[in-house]
Formats: sequence, structure tokens, C-alpha cells
Amino acid sequence: MASQKHASSSYARILFRHLRLSEDNSAAYFEGTNVSYEALMSLDGTIALDEMAQIYRNAQVISGLEDLGLTVGSQLHLSSHGPLGVAASSAPDLRAALTLFAKYSRTRAEFFNVLINEHTEGMRVSFSETFDLTDLRAFILETALIGLFSSITSFVGIGQFKGIVKFSYSKPSYWKKYLNHFGEKVVFDQATTEIIVSNSILSTPSPVADPIMHQEAVVICERQLKEMQGVEATRPVLSTQATVTSLMVENPGKIWTLNEVAEKLYVSPRTLIRKLESEGAKFQSLRDELSKKQAANYLNDVNLSVESVGYLMGFSDVSSFRRSFKRWFGETPSQYIARLRGA
Repeated sequence: MASQKHASSSYARILFRHLRLSEDNSAAYFEGTNVSYEALMSLDGTIALDEMAQIYRNAQVISGLEDLGLTVGSQLHLSSHGPLGVAASSAPDLRAALTLFAKYSRTRAEFFNVLINEHTEGMRVSFSETFDLTDLRAFILETALIGLFSSITSFVGIGQFKGIVKFSYSKPSYWKKYLNHFGEKVVFDQATTEIIVSNSILSTPSPVADPIMHQEAVVICERQLKEMQGVEATRPVLSTQATVTSLMVENPGKIWTLNEVAEKLYVSPRTLIRKLESEGAKFQSLRDELSKKQAANYLNDVNLSVESVGYLMGFSDVSSFRRSFKRWFGETPSQYIARLRGA
């Protein structure tokens, strides 16, 4: 496995949260790697693919769940994918979002090459391994495809997917659980692992389309891709506000503090506050706005409990999450969900 290749540490961080681990009981999660709890919880972090693979193996042992890939993958909503997630969610329609996903997927992890092509069936989003995934093939493909499926659902709505999901491996013993996540149109033993999205839903507009946010996120994705390819890329000149926002968007799964962000930007907390104030912004307001979007995204998923959402976002207990949620939205998570379901 090519150790020089890396993946965003946010995925390992989300898996860590999904397993309800903490610093005190995390030794088994990092066994056989050089990754530490501090590294996992650092801003702008990456993990070598061979070490990420070992973490995945450790997670399977810790959880004891045969379908861990499906359960954790269902929690990889668009907000989990950093700038790529922002670019896709703010795109004008589903076709544009899927095109971006294929083009920039390597900026998040290099387990696959993702290709798209359109024909009479619709858009085919195909996954081909960049190296032999061996014993992790099912886990990683499950995680990737259910994550993409969840992203498609965020556009078209629950139960509105039109298409088919194909897997290149044989039907596992727990195959019926695939139906719970993907619906009835799942097939195995196929030549290629892919999702075929029907033409009838490709023009579905994004519920949160934002041309300005979209363009800014695409610029970041393009710069990241060029840097991966060894091409000199001009870093966009961003305001302090945009820099802080970009940094937190790229690193979901933790509530970042002022001191942590200031350290990453090589300034003192006082200087960061002053720079933000000169632009008419406040750190807590920026963080709260991003957290609100992330929480709302998660709570759109009927399969996630309030407690699960709190842990995924980096809260140590559900009561802290409820208090913060009430401050953000002016209502409790339960009231928000009831209103959402009613609508």
C-alpha cells in the first residue's frame, strides 16, 4: 500500500466519534499506527493510507459489527467532506454536484479513482481501486457508496432515489442490511462498483444552492488537487473570515476553539479576534453558523438520533449539544425535528 498517499483525518475522526471513543479509551483504535489522539484531533490533518487502513481494521475489531461500513458511511453527509462537500451541496443541481464529486474526490482520499459518464440509463458514478484493498474492500466500498448515496438523498429527498447500486463483490451474509440503506435496487457480483443515477433526478436543484459559496469552494478544491499532482498552485488570497471558515469546513468532527484556530494560523488569539473584528466578524458567530448548518444537515437524516449527531459533531455529551442547539436555533433538537417532519 502506498504510504505516501494520504486521506483527510476527518474520516478517521468521524469514525472515532461513531464508536463513542475518548482519549482515555482510544489505545486500541491507534494500535499498529503512528497516529495519536492529538494528531487525529489536529486541524488540517491527514493520515497515510496504510495507517488509515489499519485504523479501519482496528475499528472493525472494536465495534464487532459486520456492517460497520454501512453504519458509519450513512453518517458521511456532504458536510463531512470539507470544501468538496461545500462545493457539491452549493452546486446548482445534482448533475453538477456529482461531476464535482468525481473530479475532486481524490482531494479527500485516494482509495479510488471515481469516474462518471452519461448514457441512456443516466449518470454512472464508478469506483475503481487505486490499489488492492484486500480485506478492507467491502468496508471501504460500503462507506464510500452509502456516503455518496446519502449525499444524493440530500438533493432529492428520502426515498426518492431513482437508479441502481452495483457492487463488484459477492453478496455478503448481511446483504439484507444493504436494502435498509440503499433500497431494493442493489445488485452484487458486478464487473464494476457504481451508482447509476437516473436522468429523471439529475436536474434536481440543490436545496442550498449558493453561487458565491460554490465558486469559493471549487477554487479551494482545484488548488488542493493541483498540490496533490505536484503542480504549483496559487493560493487564493482570502480574508481572515474566509480563512477561518475554510479551515473549519475542511476539518469536521470537532468543535474547534479560538486558541486552536489561532495556533494553526500562526497568530495569537487576541490578533485573530482583532482581525476578525476589522472585517465585522466574530469567531463564535462563524463557528456557530457552521455548526448550525452541520447539525441541520445531520438531523435531516431520520436514521440519526440526537445523541449520535452530538457525538459526530464533537460534543462530549448530548446535554452539551442540546444546550448549544437551543442557542443556535431557539428550540430544542426534538422540537426542530418535529417541525421538520411536519413540514
